[in-house]
Amino acid sequence: MTTTEQNTMEPESFDIERRPDGAVLVRVHSFDRQGRQLPDAVFTFRSGDPQFSYWDEKLRQKNKPQR
Repeated sequence: MTTTEQNTMEPESFDIERRPDGAVLVRVHSFDRQGRQLPDAVFTFRSGDPQFSYWDEKLRQKNKPQR
């Protein structure tokens, strides 16, 4: 996924969570195209992976208490 694609994703189009081993799991929801819906795409990022810090920050923002 390119940086441009990441920046244009709607927040509702993916779920993000931390696994017990510290990895960040991202589930990108599929949407209906021409009457067919593909399965969700699921990615796991671990510390040291090139995109780990991006998704880790997204998870931290999601979990930040609302004022």
